[in-house]
Amino acid sequence: MEKNRILPIQSGLNLRELGGYPTKDGKTVRWQKLLRSGYLSVLKKDDQLFLTDYGLRYDVDLRSDYEIARNPDPQLPHVTHISASVYPFAQHTSLGFKRWLKRLFHKDSQPVPSVLSDPYQLMVLDTHAQSAFKKLFQAMLANDQPNQSVLFHCAAGKDRTGVAGFLVLSALGVDQDTIEEDYLLSNRVLFGTHTPVTTTTTHNAALDKMNEARNVNLRSLRLAKKAIEDTYGNIENYLHKAMKLTDADLKQIRDLYTI
Repeated sequence: MEKNRILPIQSGLNLRELGGYPTKDGKTVRWQKLLRSGYLSVLKKDDQLFLTDYGLRYDVDLRSDYEIARNPDPQLPHVTHISASVYPFAQHTSLGFKRWLKRLFHKDSQPVPSVLSDPYQLMVLDTHAQSAFKKLFQAMLANDQPNQSVLFHCAAGKDRTGVAGFLVLSALGVDQDTIEEDYLLSNRVLFGTHTPVTTTTTHNAALDKMNEARNVNLRSLRLAKKAIEDTYGNIENYLHKAMKLTDADLKQIRDLYTI
């Protein structure tokens, strides 16, 4: 089968392969192992059959329970659906959480991330969001057979999925420039599409505006990366401490998903 970054899906939204990207240690991300997407409820039967034949085995759904109830993913044979909602954030409304963030970003000149300014920073720092991304990594560990894929998605496949893609590719050792290229690919794939995207209303203006936007920008992703570095020192520490991945887990993930 010919390898393509954009899968030949006619009814899907922003459905892409993560195979083929080079890693910093000279390896390559395997094809037919990792897929990222927007919501799947629009998939027609032919496209569902394509994904089944392609080896899809785990569907990690990053949407809220409300979004899933309104637009459930199709039930595909041999595919395990995993609900891993990034929203709602666990602690962002509490004064204690804001004070914790202020202590964390202790320099007076350093802006304190809040749901009103930098949702991407909260996506990597909030405990509820972290639990969602942990489920994704656990699915990756469980997906240990060749030519079988884990797919992760949100509504448009750009923000929550974009952060997940950043974490996954970072864990595999892909360099930041390549990660950013993949992140920005959503702008090209989504541009001009007339497929409606239904997202949850979060009752927060900043999050709702982000969810409704048709594009992504690097500033958001770089803020998430900086939040990780300021809090955990580097992405490796984040994977150990926030994602609860051991050295053995990371080695297994890299063995399974790179060649």
